Amino acid sequence: MIGEVVSVGTELLIGEIVDTNAAAVAQRLAAAGLDAHFQVTVGDNLDRIVEVLRTACARADVVVVTGGIGPTQDDLTKDALCALTGLALRRDEAHAAHIHDVVLARRGVVLDSVLRMADLPEGAEGLPNDVGLALGVALEYDGTWVFVLPGVPSEMLAMLDGHVVPRLAALTGGEVLHSEVVRTTGLGESQVADRIDALFSSTNPSIAYRIADDQVHVRISAKAGSLDEARAMVAPVRAEVETLLADALA
Repeated sequence: MIGEVVSVGTELLIGEIVDTNAAAVAQRLAAAGLDAHFQVTVGDNLDRIVEVLRTACARADVVVVTGGIGPTQDDLTKDALCALTGLALRRDEAHAAHIHDVVLARRGVVLDSVLRMADLPEGAEGLPNDVGLALGVALEYDGTWVFVLPGVPSEMLAMLDGHVVPRLAALTGGEVLHSEVVRTTGLGESQVADRIDALFSSTNPSIAYRIADDQVHVRISAKAGSLDEARAMVAPVRAEVETLLADALA
C-alpha cells in the first residue's frame, strides 16, 4: 500500500515554522508498512488544497493531511475535502456543545466561528481530539482513506497515535517495516556503495544510504507480516554488509 502526507499551511511554505508533523506522520506510515512516493506541502488556498488532495487520492491508498482545521478564515482543509468529494459539511452537535462549554469557561465568550471545529464532511467519522478542540476526520473516498489531523503538533501526535495508527494496522493487514542502520567511517559514500553493490538490487530487504556526522549510514529495511519476521529478513543482509565493510565499521 502507498501512503502520502499532505501538510497544509502557508507558514510552512515561507519557512516560518519547520514541518515536524510531516516527519512524524511519515515515520508512522513507514512503520505500518506503507510505501512513500510523495510528500506535499500546500498553502492556505482552497483551490490548491483541492487539487493537491485530488492528486494524492489518485495515487495513494492512505492520505494523511495535517493542518487547516481550526476556527479561522484560512482554515480550509475540511472545505477542500468537501469540494473534492461533493459532500456537505455537517456539524457534530455534541462536539459543538463541548467546544462551547470549554471556550466559555476559558474566555467568557463563544464566537460562532469557533464552532467550525465541530464540522465534518457528511458521512465522515470524527477523530477525537484528546488534547485540543478541533475534530479530525476519517473518510474513505474512491478507495482511498483520508485522515485529516490538526496542525498543532501536540494535538496532531495524540490523534495520530491514538486514532490513526491503529487503523493503519488494520488497513495493511498487520504488515510492518523494520529498519536497521550500519554506520561506517573512513570511506566515502561511493566507496561504501561500491563494496556492497551486489546487495543493492534487493527490494525486500532494501538498502539505502545516508551521510550523517561524517559517517555513511547504510539502512537495511524489510517488510513482513510481523516484526520478528522482518528482523529475521534483515539479519543476514546486515551480516553480509558488516562483513564487506568490516574495516570501516563505526
